[in-house]
Amino acid sequence: MKKSFAYLALISFALTIGACSVDPTAPGSSEPVAESSSEPSTLPISSSATPGFVENQLSNASGLTVYFDKTGASISKIEFNGKKIAEDGFTVGRCANRIAAGKFNLNGQDYQLTKNNNGNHLHGGNGKGMNSWRGPFATNDWTKVGQTATTIEYTFHSADGDNGYPGNMDMNVKYTLTEAGELNIEYSATCDKDSLCNPTNHLFMTLNGNTSYDNIKLMVNADNYTPLSNQLPTGDISPVEGTQFDYREEKTFDKSKSFDDNYVIKGTKDTFRKCATMTGTTLGVKVDVYSDRAGLQLYKESNGRICLETQQFPDAINHANFLEYGTTVIKANIPFTSKTTYHFTKVA
Repeated sequence: MKKSFAYLALISFALTIGACSVDPTAPGSSEPVAESSSEPSTLPISSSATPGFVENQLSNASGLTVYFDKTGASISKIEFNGKKIAEDGFTVGRCANRIAAGKFNLNGQDYQLTKNNNGNHLHGGNGKGMNSWRGPFATNDWTKVGQTATTIEYTFHSADGDNGYPGNMDMNVKYTLTEAGELNIEYSATCDKDSLCNPTNHLFMTLNGNTSYDNIKLMVNADNYTPLSNQLPTGDISPVEGTQFDYREEKTFDKSKSFDDNYVIKGTKDTFRKCATMTGTTLGVKVDVYSDRAGLQLYKESNGRICLETQQFPDAINHANFLEYGTTVIKANIPFTSKTTYHFTKVA
């Protein structure tokens, strides 16, 4: 009897010890649970508390972190390994750049747009606040459609008659950050009347982590540019050779010159191709710019920042010869799409 009791007690003790042993991979254990390989690569917007997902930010192993703001569906700043290399990338529209006297004729009808820049129309007209010159797309709040671990998307409604433009327009901007260091910007729009559509992003490059023109190299993939008279295209297409605009081969950026000029990018109309390369040699950061637009606006601001804005040509609606390079007209109820890529890489 005593032996049987002892035997049962021993079995009970062994079972107790076994029950107290914890599987380190089990839910509720003190050890972390490895993520399942079957988990989706993107996370819903409601899951912002999940590691690797931060509201209004995109980041990955490329070393890039991109910060966004609903005002202007803008890129607040881009950091590369903790250093700010670009900033203030607001969306411009409906029509980027200038339209002479704010006038155009479409389908036999004359239109008068808001004149907000020396008697001309700039960046879609009047915006809000102290930066109203940036236009209505840039200074109004957009609606955030959604965000995943790799994308963020915004939408904006521009009513019929906004700054003189015909038609109700809905514009979407979708940003995607890839592991290769590419920031893709995809524009899509519809309008219920024929109108104008020429959006861009006004991203300011600060590739050396500061606002300085020093130690910057530039290449622009263009043999020609559109000369200006009083900030407006003359309608000519002129060679860059022998001018300050000749950056066909990469060279040091000439900080002594002013730039607010449109280049005619080489390649077939509406095809996605390389527009420019800019390198900050201090930090060793390079950006390659790609787009399906025919033009690239090189803009040198007064405080050491440089823009490479993809676009169709300024005042294109008023120059018939510009049409062979691409149109700024959006047809009623026919979707508009365009894509720009900023590819950031580290160089020696």
